[in-house]
Amino acid sequence: MRPIPEQPLSDCHQLVLEIFQGVLPEGDTVVGKSFIRQVLAEVGVPEDEADTMLALVNTGYDKVCYQEFFQFMFQEQDAIVRPPRKRLSKQVEEPFLCSYFRRVFETLGGANDGGLNKAQLKEALEAFEMSLPGSANTQIEDVVAHIFEEIDQNGDSEICWNDFQKWLLSWNVPHDDSEDAARSLFTFLDRDGSGHISAQEMMDALMLMSEFESKTDRSLSVTHSEAGQIIRDLDPDGEGGIDYHTFLEVLHAARNHTPGSMNQQPHLVLNFDVNNTVVMLDSATGADSEGLISMVLSNSAWGTIDYDDNGWPIRWTLKAPELSPTQPEADLHTYSEFVVLQNPFPDSAAFGSKADLRAANEKVKASRRKALWSFAHSGMPGEAFRKDLASMQEKLLLPEAVRGTQAAKDAGLGGESVQLLPSFLHLLRELKRRGRSFTLIFRTFGKDLPQLRQELEALCQGWHPLFQKEDLVVLDGSDGQPDYRMKFDKLDGCGTFFRNPLEGDFIALAMGTVEQPSKLEEGPQFWKDKEHVQIFEGVHQVFKHYMQISSQCHTVALRDYYPGWAAANSTSAGGKPFFLGRLDPAEHCMFFDDHISPLDPKIVDPIDAHLWPRRYSSGQVYGVHLVQAQPLLSIRDRNYFVKCVEDCEAARAAKLERWHKLKRLVGDLDGVRKVLAGFIYTSVPSQRVVFRPWSSSRDVHRAQRVPTFEDE
Repeated sequence: MRPIPEQPLSDCHQLVLEIFQGVLPEGDTVVGKSFIRQVLAEVGVPEDEADTMLALVNTGYDKVCYQEFFQFMFQEQDAIVRPPRKRLSKQVEEPFLCSYFRRVFETLGGANDGGLNKAQLKEALEAFEMSLPGSANTQIEDVVAHIFEEIDQNGDSEICWNDFQKWLLSWNVPHDDSEDAARSLFTFLDRDGSGHISAQEMMDALMLMSEFESKTDRSLSVTHSEAGQIIRDLDPDGEGGIDYHTFLEVLHAARNHTPGSMNQQPHLVLNFDVNNTVVMLDSATGADSEGLISMVLSNSAWGTIDYDDNGWPIRWTLKAPELSPTQPEADLHTYSEFVVLQNPFPDSAAFGSKADLRAANEKVKASRRKALWSFAHSGMPGEAFRKDLASMQEKLLLPEAVRGTQAAKDAGLGGESVQLLPSFLHLLRELKRRGRSFTLIFRTFGKDLPQLRQELEALCQGWHPLFQKEDLVVLDGSDGQPDYRMKFDKLDGCGTFFRNPLEGDFIALAMGTVEQPSKLEEGPQFWKDKEHVQIFEGVHQVFKHYMQISSQCHTVALRDYYPGWAAANSTSAGGKPFFLGRLDPAEHCMFFDDHISPLDPKIVDPIDAHLWPRRYSSGQVYGVHLVQAQPLLSIRDRNYFVKCVEDCEAARAAKLERWHKLKRLVGDLDGVRKVLAGFIYTSVPSQRVVFRPWSSSRDVHRAQRVPTFEDE
């Protein structure tokens, strides 16, 4: 047996040492935790304190090295590490309600420069998802009037943050122990009072608290995987640090989440990109079905890339025999990636005009298309997939008995190919069969929305030629249920976004039309003289109306604004607005687009509507709200979109369960205090579980590195 450190021992320590030496075999250095608990119980150490000691010495294992245990017990008082007294971050000191509205005031310019008027305060309150004190069952206008009546003493029609904060604090809001518990934990971890803690620190704390709490309630046990997913919800990349605001928002979002509510089917809000997501046609490039499918195969075939001495890609060799939208082995690349590397865009600095640069870029795109369209031709790298090409082409053909019939023509299917993918149409029928409540929203930069109306109407009325031999399913309202036909003559049946990233990221929504200005400079004035058009300006007004139309069971055709996306350098911040609040058990929003990737929403802008201009990252919403549409699967598998919806719902349910568990775990004030009591001896002990940021996750590493199709 290795010697215990030589120093004067108390009677208690001496007794513990004698028990150890009398029981352990000579040379044995590791003992079980259950044995140490018995030893400590014999010398009068309470069970909860014993658990604290064991967790601080070695958490996550059933055995403890007794030398480490004695070093912990016998450390000199001068060596004890005590958390320094520190100034609390202002954000951590504030109640959640004040913390939230402080940021809203800052966003609207009223926290530093003076005040907000009634319209701005109304906008702020409309963005808030929880009832304010005294505002239950009350119109927002009445709440605003009441606040101004109490606060605006000088009658200048403005209120400042300090006065509004006093008004908030004047209400007798029920005390929330869970907020106190969260504040206690966060304050301890936030050593410098910055209002941020690292992802790894939170990971360690969660695992430690899970070990304590799960001893009395096994449902509070958190696995390493669950802890990692919780942290990614808070800080997906593990780089910016977890801030107190986000931490509390997640806890508050979980306040009404119970196992019972999680089992309720939510209303689905389904946003679908059009080209190459639900429609396999490309009028812009002139690609036929063979060309489009060849592009799909090119980005689903995996091989190796050889480079010359100068690092230039010279050859791609097929290695994986099966097509797959995800990387089957490490260090493999798709043929599409190889083509992109061989045909890079030119340096913009080398061109004197935008027109010349645009022409050069188009030339590069044409070269890429030529290589991709011929991928499966004889003698080309993808020749082995000729049968797959033919099979997928057949999937896009109308049945021979249907082609050229009057029914096909009436459905807008005058050629030989389908327009809307059968897997998409099957999803709509299946949702109706299952009695699901849903909103269908088409999203596209193009002008192709009216072209879909005829075929969708044929499906809704039950006479679509692809389903003539199947059971009758109608979605036209003739059975007293919601009508999902496309209606361009209704104010809420169609609309178009406008956004200008160069002017404070201005967003507007015009309902009743799909016509839009061709230039950013025209702005919403483009619609001012248009009849039967309703305009909503500013993110909160747009969000409010978006929530209104997405709460109804119908179809909406929304056109997104390509010039705004281009002005944002084709990044997510200028893309298709996708408004999300905290997870609501009653509603589940999804966006399907072939350009989305696990690491970058790119063409979709997932906006935190309650805390504009904050965005959600891919790590927070991918697989729950964002879906990368995979044509390889949506063409081959009729149930593809059904499975996608089911997978998103399962992921959402798991996320709600994690948040509910986090709420119970961190919201237990007594439990948090008990754990933190042990931290007077040390910092949070490492749990030997390393946090993996979303950027190093399996989903990201196995994803395709280039989009299957060009930007819309």
